[in-house]
Amino acid sequence: MIFDNQLRYATQIIESYKGEEPLHVWLKDYFRLNKQMGSRDRKTLSTLVYGFYRLGHAARSLAIKDRLLAGLLLCNDQPGELLTYFKPHWTEKAAAPLPEKLDFFQRQPEGAGFRLTDIFPWKDELSAAIDHEAFCLSFLRQPDLFLRIRPGYENMVREKLGGVGQFEPPSTIRLPNGFKVEDYFTPDKEVVIQDYSSQRIAGYLQPGAMDQPGVKDQPAKPPHFFWDACAASGGKSILAYDLFPGLDILVSDIRESIIHNLKARFQTAGIKKYHSFLADLSKQPPPASAVNAELILADVPCTGSGTWGRTPEELYFFDPAAIDRYSSLQKRIMAGIGPHVAPDASLVYCTCSVFKRENEEIIAYIRDTSRLRIQTADNLTGYNQRADTLFAARFHR
Repeated sequence: MIFDNQLRYATQIIESYKGEEPLHVWLKDYFRLNKQMGSRDRKTLSTLVYGFYRLGHAARSLAIKDRLLAGLLLCNDQPGELLTYFKPHWTEKAAAPLPEKLDFFQRQPEGAGFRLTDIFPWKDELSAAIDHEAFCLSFLRQPDLFLRIRPGYENMVREKLGGVGQFEPPSTIRLPNGFKVEDYFTPDKEVVIQDYSSQRIAGYLQPGAMDQPGVKDQPAKPPHFFWDACAASGGKSILAYDLFPGLDILVSDIRESIIHNLKARFQTAGIKKYHSFLADLSKQPPPASAVNAELILADVPCTGSGTWGRTPEELYFFDPAAIDRYSSLQKRIMAGIGPHVAPDASLVYCTCSVFKRENEEIIAYIRDTSRLRIQTADNLTGYNQRADTLFAARFHR
């Protein structure tokens, strides 16, 4: 029977996948090697496998088959015929509110040992503002897709969408995952694919731009020179450019491939006034031209724990020893940047982590080892909004 085969294939995937590369990449290769699977099979298997990993560290003693079915129930409002085939008495709860569904599952033999807070078991490592139970609950739902409308394209974008998605002022569009952005727009030209919490970094680059509470006492004049120290995909550089037209941008990263990709993104975004350099800022001091920037963004490498709702396999395979490794790396990077920020300049530190050792403890380190004054520091919680959770702080000298 087709459903038996689908569950068998999903079990084989779980047994074979070791978390060494992103799950979506691994699945793409797996489906390419198993061409007998049609689109329906691929969709069902992806749903099963992602549901398995969304359970995180809860009920890890369950047999793979039972855990796959548990994930199918808990992580989907319409789990489909496969759940009806294996667990027909579960289907009546498929569309129930999540708390009711959880209570129902915990009363089943398979769910007797299931505890919500086991999904993310490192409660003591969380930043103080993170609601552990709500954060765990968020893993059972895939985050939404968010677009940021670029200046000048507001009317065109909304008209082209024709009511699809939800507009959230001033420039955010919330869409269901699976929405084909490329069918409507050229990414980075009219819109930027950027998580809602990531868009909120605008309130730290430009105090008051998004009515961010707690940001105050900032210089009134806009910056002319901006350094994105750990540029990665460059989305926040494009955000800075949109906030400050004519901004002179400097981007740096440790990876040459990142700088290469950035050039293509900037070309699409219409950004021509920029420079770039390669650097390992954990080992070498930045050049004088960089630290003379009026606004510096240090979006440092981190565990990415605030984004694991999009990549739940990282939650499942996470080694907590990585927290110390990243914390040490972040301190080395900030030791090279923080003490050299120019007078009357500002530094924005951010991570996509929920761990206090990457957030509050690094902020204290920057404060104690530089002449910078903290103006605000906040957890940008997105777990109640089907978005990522970030941390951001703004310093001024």
